[in-house]
Amino acid sequence: MRDWIKKWFHNISFRLFLVCFVFVLSSEAILSGLSYRYIKNEITSSQLNQATQLLHKEEEYIDLYFLLVQNTIGQLSTSAASWRNDLTAAQAALENAYRENAIMLTDVYVIRKDLSILGGNPVTKVINDSRDDRDPIYKMAYSNAYGAVTVSQPYQNFFSGWTVTFTKAITIAGEPMAVAVDLNLTAMQERLQKVGGGSNDLQLGIMDKEGRVILEPAGSRLFSIVDHRLRFDDRDGRELVESKDDVFTDHMNGTAVTIMKSINPRTKWIVFAFYDGTTLQTSLKRMETFFIGLLLLGFLLSVLTAGFVARMIRTPVYYLIRKINQVGHGDLNVNISSARRDEFGKLAATFDDMLGQIRTLIEHVNRGERKKKELEIQVLQSQINPHFLYNTLGSISNVVAFGRYHEVDNIIEALISILEYGITEFSDRVNLEQELRNVKDYLYIQQIRYDCEFELIEEVDPVTLELPVLRMALQPIVENSIFHGYAGGRKPGAIRLSAVRRDGNLIVEVEDQGIGMTPDKTTELLLEDPVGRNFDHRKRIGLYNIHQRIRLNYGEPYGLSVWSEPGRGTCVTLTFPDDTAQNQLEERGRGEAQ
Repeated sequence: MRDWIKKWFHNISFRLFLVCFVFVLSSEAILSGLSYRYIKNEITSSQLNQATQLLHKEEEYIDLYFLLVQNTIGQLSTSAASWRNDLTAAQAALENAYRENAIMLTDVYVIRKDLSILGGNPVTKVINDSRDDRDPIYKMAYSNAYGAVTVSQPYQNFFSGWTVTFTKAITIAGEPMAVAVDLNLTAMQERLQKVGGGSNDLQLGIMDKEGRVILEPAGSRLFSIVDHRLRFDDRDGRELVESKDDVFTDHMNGTAVTIMKSINPRTKWIVFAFYDGTTLQTSLKRMETFFIGLLLLGFLLSVLTAGFVARMIRTPVYYLIRKINQVGHGDLNVNISSARRDEFGKLAATFDDMLGQIRTLIEHVNRGERKKKELEIQVLQSQINPHFLYNTLGSISNVVAFGRYHEVDNIIEALISILEYGITEFSDRVNLEQELRNVKDYLYIQQIRYDCEFELIEEVDPVTLELPVLRMALQPIVENSIFHGYAGGRKPGAIRLSAVRRDGNLIVEVEDQGIGMTPDKTTELLLEDPVGRNFDHRKRIGLYNIHQRIRLNYGEPYGLSVWSEPGRGTCVTLTFPDDTAQNQLEERGRGEAQ
């Protein structure tokens, strides 16, 4: 089973399908997720804006209550002079004020100095005896030197229950008294529920600065009321009052709640709006069902798209690989031409041209010894070319597998440039500048294939760029630096390439900073039949072939020399004759002879 999985995973079509599938599906998932988040944020923002508006309405409603009570007390204070010290007239005025505002007020009464009252409520009109619990209200009325209306803290009133009292000092019949009004908090709470619109996830409430509940949020699942205080998670509502933020998020009994608050400037009450997002969560669940369906549709589209893209790239690549395998088995009569007009078609046409050049060279070799020598050189060169063709196709596979489709054209152009460089015309000698350009194309392909940086450091004397060297002499050495010096392309590293004219010769050095090798292995590199059979066969053939080509073309004094040290790298030196210097010496000799 594992071998079958490995076989499929190393298959370019499967990897390409997998990459396309993941890319399309993840893109669709990301877009769906962003859309879901955007809609969620918009709904949440809308709900919070609504909560803010309701909070402002609640403040306005409190102001209306305050003005109502203030006007009632003001009217009683103003009409006190008309009572002419007649307590019966005062009683009638209180009853009238109560009747007009009975829906919003629990009682309207006057507290006398002995703490008995004149009440407007039918109950307090009868039960008007002195009570000590009225003393704080009476004293509060006279605590304000300016005679303004004073608001009490919420407290438990014997007649009105849990209430808030508004009071003001007045004088009737020469006796200092306090006119007081008890709010009907139950009616006020019902009005605020209507202001809130009956929303399940938005509750409105009012507390004083000590955290005592004046108006309890109705029907809330977030907290309980104990001794007129909010309780949640073993905490007290005073924490909410003391919070420095006007809008903040807290957790109440495991539910995240957005809390908005403001302080009423008239009463100093803290007005709250609690939003737990119950309606939002219900809407989001419906949206989740929709987006799950959307993801399933995206899954199907991902499969179809990935299959189409994989087939579009896989077909021409597999076609080229089959044809190259036939060439690798010795069939030089293969025709790779394709009707495609894209980069793959151009690659196939260039490869056909290369095979035609190879067949032509073979025919020329049969005509004589020189042709035999050219055949030997061509065979040596052909031993270098096939594996970089395979590597390039592997690079295309990797680029496609990782979804970097925009790089496919560049790789194919680099490969075409390398192939054209080898087949444009059969000439062993090119100038150094052309050879350097070919090395750069080769390095670009390898960097893409191994996803690793191989820095090319050029230390080339400009006068050497036009000097002749052997075609394809530098690329195999650079290849050895990557495969053997830098762990088969798994490690990045620099490759230094230098060229100078010295003592009538052109000296070219290719140096890496890789793992290096022992002197014994260095000696074996240039031997035709080294003793170390287990040493890398491709490396021996590559350097030996270059060494032999240089000696066949220029003679015994020229060729390769190799220096290496374990852990410090390897330096391969190529020595070519400097034809320009030799021509100058010959002309100088002829001039002296004349």
